[in-house]
Amino acid sequence: MRFRADIANTATFTGLISSLTPLSKVATLKLKSDVVHLICFSDGQGIQASIFNIDTFRLESNSNNEIYLEVSTEALGRALKSAAGATEVTIKLAKKGGTGPQGTGGKNARPVLSLGITSASKQGRSVTITHDVGVKVKKQSEVDALKEPLCPAPDVNILLPPLGLLRTVSERLKTISPVITISANWRGEFRLRAESDEANVETEWRGLKHPSPQDEPTPSQQAADPDAFHSVSVDAKGLLKFLASYSIATTTIACICEGHCAIFYVYIGDSKDPTTQGGVLTFFVPAVNADGDD
Repeated sequence: MRFRADIANTATFTGLISSLTPLSKVATLKLKSDVVHLICFSDGQGIQASIFNIDTFRLESNSNNEIYLEVSTEALGRALKSAAGATEVTIKLAKKGGTGPQGTGGKNARPVLSLGITSASKQGRSVTITHDVGVKVKKQSEVDALKEPLCPAPDVNILLPPLGLLRTVSERLKTISPVITISANWRGEFRLRAESDEANVETEWRGLKHPSPQDEPTPSQQAADPDAFHSVSVDAKGLLKFLASYSIATTTIACICEGHCAIFYVYIGDSKDPTTQGGVLTFFVPAVNADGDD
């Protein structure tokens, strides 16, 4: 199997990996000819998958031209820190530590993601450094286990306020209760609420819009009372993990499946500008009971 690609927007890619690190120490990279999916499992919070576009030179695999790799998000994030200000960043799948030429094959070779980072020195010369990040090639049985959670059709979707603001509010609500209730209706109203024996605090936003995520079914507005709120209670820690992506988010859509889950689509970069378009982060946050149990 072979994979080699240029990272078109290094800053966006680095920020994306940094936002995933708090969610999970390990991610699965699903490599395809035109897109890369990152899939994380996070302490019962379901699957978080991200997609970003890259310029691919070569991908070859016996499994429908798809490659699945397990990688440490922390190790990949550390390697990418060296790419700040780089003129070119290339990523490829290689084997290192073997007995072949320059240790690139033969006995005891192990798979790595090799990042070639090219920058200009103070003298104006081109300098390339290489970082190798160890990976594990997933077996077919492990690939088959990577299934997205089954969810009913959303009862409402809504374009969220800035995630940085939601993060500040949610951190305060977490001091009241370990469970936060998310609510929205078809009037463009969105609420976050926390309840305890000592306090009941709710924050509301109005005048929001109702777009539909790409490739997602549009909920029926005709069958719903536009004033009726649809709600789901989620673990406050799980919600804050999603909100950690505020630094790279440009647009975020929330889909509420009442009493079942909340699904968040975080769009990265400018979708109208291919040079900054980073793709979509998708977060699945399951419902919990008011006492914090699943």
